[in-house]
Amino acid sequence: MIDNRPSAASLRDALWFHLAFFAVAVPVAIAVPDKALGKAILILAALYNILLPAIANWRGHRQWYLLWVFLLPLSFTLPMADWMLVKRMGTLVFPDHGVPKFANVVPVYFAGLWIMLLWPVTLFASALPRKWSYAAAGGLGLALFLIWEWAARPLELWHARNVVMVHDTALYPLVPEALLCIGALWMWRATTMSPRWQKVMGAIALTFFYAGGLSLFLLWIEEGARFFR
Repeated sequence: MIDNRPSAASLRDALWFHLAFFAVAVPVAIAVPDKALGKAILILAALYNILLPAIANWRGHRQWYLLWVFLLPLSFTLPMADWMLVKRMGTLVFPDHGVPKFANVVPVYFAGLWIMLLWPVTLFASALPRKWSYAAAGGLGLALFLIWEWAARPLELWHARNVVMVHDTALYPLVPEALLCIGALWMWRATTMSPRWQKVMGAIALTFFYAGGLSLFLLWIEEGARFFR
């Protein structure tokens, strides 16, 4: 079995990179006027996906680059799950920030935003022994997605509607998001020695896994809420 755990230097550089990036990105996202928010996020998402492989090359962290390449097709296809939530489930709304949208529904910058969560979760969880790593991926992913969901409403990135919520946070996506992080780590390890096309197909399969999880948990939570009313 291949040991693809990152080195201490890799983890340290990844931590510093993310602290520095978000120390700049968060104040920018908060400070820009509403009309410029979409363009600002689009630039930040593009900048993250340019800087990460560039720093990987500069610092000699090949694993960074390989993980980024693995997650790219996943990050580019996950907006299809959001498309489903908007057009078929009617549970998600994206305000118009003046940027292009996939299928005229999901802002294009979401193709870059997904990887900004999945990449650090997968890298840091993979550093742990296998018996703890999947729990860590799910727990860390759940924590980060909770922060992301909580921050989305005041920033007006998106908001849920017609679903069970706690403090403006929808409950149904949380477990599927945690499972997505676990699945990303598992698929990353399972396809380490596989040809490129198998890595791509494995990453895309996670989108279908995530979309199915969203559908099931939406059904279970909404029906459960009706039962206890």
